[in-house]
Amino acid sequence: MNTNLLYIPYRETDTINLGNELRNIIKKEYFQPSSKFDKDLQTITDLRNSISNLQNEQVKNNDELVSIQYYHQLSNVIKKFPDECVEFCWYGTLGYGRSGPTRSRSLKIEQLNILYQLGSYFSQAALKESRYTDEGLKKSCSYLQSAAGCFDKMISQVQKENEKETGMIRIPKDLQPETLLFLKSLMIAQAQETIWQKSLASGMKDSVIARLSIQTSEYYSTAAKYGNSSEFIKLEWINHVTVKQYHFKAAAHYRISILNHESFKYGEQVANLQVALGSCESAFKKKKYVNDFVVEDLQGLTETIKTTLRVAEKDNDLVYLKPVPKESDLPPISGATLVKSILPQTIESSSESNILFKELLPYLIVQVGQAYRERQDTFIRELFIDPIQSLNKMMYKFITERNLPASIDTIQKPENLPESIIQHSQEIISYGGTKLIEDSLNEIAKLTLESRHILEGCQERLKIEADEDDIMRERQGSQRWARLKSSEASAELISKINKMETYLDQAKEGDQFIISQYREIEQYLQLYCGGYKELIQFIPNSTYVKLNTKINEIIMQLRDLINEVGRIENQRKQFLTRIEIKARNNNILPSIIDSFKKKQYKLYEEGSVIDERSFEDVYERHITMFNSDLRFLEDLKHAQIALEGSIDDLNQKFESEYQQTNNESQYKRQEVLQTLENVYTKYLELISNLNEGSKFYSDFITKSNSVLKECDEYVYHRRVEGRELELFLNNQSVPAKSLDSGQLTPTFPSESMGGTWDPNQGIKFG
Repeated sequence: MNTNLLYIPYRETDTINLGNELRNIIKKEYFQPSSKFDKDLQTITDLRNSISNLQNEQVKNNDELVSIQYYHQLSNVIKKFPDECVEFCWYGTLGYGRSGPTRSRSLKIEQLNILYQLGSYFSQAALKESRYTDEGLKKSCSYLQSAAGCFDKMISQVQKENEKETGMIRIPKDLQPETLLFLKSLMIAQAQETIWQKSLASGMKDSVIARLSIQTSEYYSTAAKYGNSSEFIKLEWINHVTVKQYHFKAAAHYRISILNHESFKYGEQVANLQVALGSCESAFKKKKYVNDFVVEDLQGLTETIKTTLRVAEKDNDLVYLKPVPKESDLPPISGATLVKSILPQTIESSSESNILFKELLPYLIVQVGQAYRERQDTFIRELFIDPIQSLNKMMYKFITERNLPASIDTIQKPENLPESIIQHSQEIISYGGTKLIEDSLNEIAKLTLESRHILEGCQERLKIEADEDDIMRERQGSQRWARLKSSEASAELISKINKMETYLDQAKEGDQFIISQYREIEQYLQLYCGGYKELIQFIPNSTYVKLNTKINEIIMQLRDLINEVGRIENQRKQFLTRIEIKARNNNILPSIIDSFKKKQYKLYEEGSVIDERSFEDVYERHITMFNSDLRFLEDLKHAQIALEGSIDDLNQKFESEYQQTNNESQYKRQEVLQTLENVYTKYLELISNLNEGSKFYSDFITKSNSVLKECDEYVYHRRVEGRELELFLNNQSVPAKSLDSGQLTPTFPSESMGGTWDPNQGIKFG
């Protein structure tokens, strides 16, 4: 495009089958068939492919329509899909050749890039319009203001993301505010220049043109400031806006000099012309790499000013003899602002028609449903499963502390195996016996080793990055290597890793306790696994003792109560089974979906954020279906208290009467039976501890892998940051940007690593 203005080149992107990527997500994460959305998936793919085929300097109206459609459809996709579901690859185009690739798993970053493409489109559409007609200049100005509006919206969105404490979305370096502020300022300056050109062609007063000129100069000055602050703006563009800044300052003072002459202020006329000529000379110092059209305009203005200044100085020296004031003593020129950033209405608001994925359940709702399902599982575990297990343990402990049923089995079955021992043996064998325990211990050992490897992997990654940073800091010097030290940048990760190590150290102690638990009862478990034959050989027989009617009656009553314990245990198992079936058959998700459909517009109006709390009332209503079960559980507790009281009373009577008839053989048999009962109780506790240990390490591995991923991302971004800083420092010796341009040394903030887990969910590293 042959013009003295600049356009923003399109960013480049790799082509992807977006529809296919989203289809896979629907199949994996949703409860709806992906085939239902085949048409929508094809539409979003076509829109995305059109975006990847945009060509610079080939402005078509359809490009704007397609880009806006894709932008709005992305808003719908963001509402329905997880933000990180698809990886997009983009390349920057502001420097010398394309930079990148920048890969990002974020729909929001994709939408940000499309907003950039729209800004690029409007900047190119502006330059396509005629610069010689009133209508062409009007349209050009409108397009440039629209481009500025796009970049302005990007700035607000990027700043909003940067201010978030979580820092989950990483904004590409070349889309950070300092670069976007340059692009916005450039568009505003060029829009103002278009107004200036229109006023010039319309023959407006010199006073108006002067005000428009000085305002244009100020806009270009702002652009130059931001350009020097960004490492992505090339020298040609910085020199371009700097030349423009001085050019329009010169033009403003030239127009004021004409007014001075007309009002007989000959001294001020000379002073303004001198300022104008000085500005032109400053502009010529920056003309390197600047467009020939811009330099030619500057040369024409300079010649005019020089000629006028010679005449004015001669007339004043020979005729008027007026004092020539300094520039600082001249009346300031007040700028006239006639342009601003305007986001097109077509981008600001979308049409309600042709919304893609309208019938797809938002992923956030799926997540909320899953969260409440997990919360319901926790509710059932904490209010039903754990209490019943505690009641059972209390019952077994209560019975074994009173040597039951061993004491009465010794009397009633002096030679046969007691039924309780047979049941314990069968249960232990059905669970897998000692092999189950050995396999569980081996599994825990493997999980422990894997957990240690992940921990060491996290530590190693941070050490490698710290070593790399130390090498560069030593090579470049601490003052030049202007970024946070690794210990500061990774402080949050270090804290998480330290917590991981503490967890593993504590778990190691728990593992040793489990092993000692097993070794203590191992030989007895082998007896249980040997079945009837080995048990009958191990348990000594006792002498048959004839009992009186009173003891027989007490023993019979005790036996009935102990049998009641078994009946209650079976009743509780059936009760828990009913609870699990009820929970499985009454999924909360349909209720959440119904609630969402009723208030989805209100939810989105409140900021497009849906969280658990939005459906708290639904959960509270849903969970009331377990109220009758909670009352039944309370009845079970009271029944156990009453049963334990009855057993205790009878057992005291039994012990009082039994002491008179007990003999040595009965004591030995009772002692062995009681030992086997205690082993069974410890076996149940051991199985519970093994399950808890396995669950702990599985959770630990899942969550520590997330920390490992954070470490990988941290190292990657620190390396990219380091390469950019090293390149910047190496280029300082080359006049990539002139020293008097006021270029700022870029600062590199530490990477903000987002929180990983809900602190209410077990293991947490930060």
